[in-house]
Amino acid sequence: MDWKLWEQIANIHPLIHQITNVVTVNDCANITLACGASPVMADALEEAAEMAAASNAVVLNIGTLRQEQLEAMAQAGESANKRGVPVVLDPVGAGATRLRMEAVDRLLKRVRFSVIRGNASEIGTLCGQRSGRGVDADEDGLKSLLPAIRDLAKTLQTVVAVSGPVDYVTDGKREAYVENGTPLLTRVTGTGCMLTAVIGCCLGAGIDPFHAAILSLAAVGIAGEKAEASLSNREGIGTFRVRFFDEISRMNSDTLEQAGKVKLLEKPV
Repeated sequence: MDWKLWEQIANIHPLIHQITNVVTVNDCANITLACGASPVMADALEEAAEMAAASNAVVLNIGTLRQEQLEAMAQAGESANKRGVPVVLDPVGAGATRLRMEAVDRLLKRVRFSVIRGNASEIGTLCGQRSGRGVDADEDGLKSLLPAIRDLAKTLQTVVAVSGPVDYVTDGKREAYVENGTPLLTRVTGTGCMLTAVIGCCLGAGIDPFHAAILSLAAVGIAGEKAEASLSNREGIGTFRVRFFDEISRMNSDTLEQAGKVKLLEKPV
């Protein structure tokens, strides 16, 4: 794994156009800045396509879905595709309601995605195996889903990243497991959305989708581990959140190489 790829974000300082949910939009913008990229959070239908064309990567997140926003996402994705700008999808809560399932289906029909990132329940829904409430990960079923996830990646010609206690990444031929992280990350709203934003930063810096997903999972996981390790007995989740941002802002290739727990299987499966 070439951990030095991470440094490309600060060197290139890519513009990352994000149409994301209202719960986490501020955190996604801040983590983009912490990585060394520049965020723009333009979800108006009148400018979404134009902004996507001027960006280095586009992030689409269906967390707080509205029909007008969905059309803005589709137009932004189509505009990005025409100009070779990579697009990443976060299908938040994909299995929770019919609206969300139909929204993901609509986006997949209109937009080519470089990376799709979700938890096991969300990705399982995309594989045709709807389970859970979407936002809650069904980690026990991940192992049984692996063949379907590989097939999904091949069919859509994308990289699928499944985040959880052990993260999984595949492009249908290669695969990787990332074991960095802490349960405290699940107690802060929006860490999954922020992870998807980090993938957008890596893509915008010209990192290929497979390694962009791995780098992002490792970086977010390591930042969480370091933030947790810094806590005293009297400090809690609020302090953890602030220190998580601190650790992301200090992330570098040396830290990734020293602390990254990645198992790469770069061979056909």
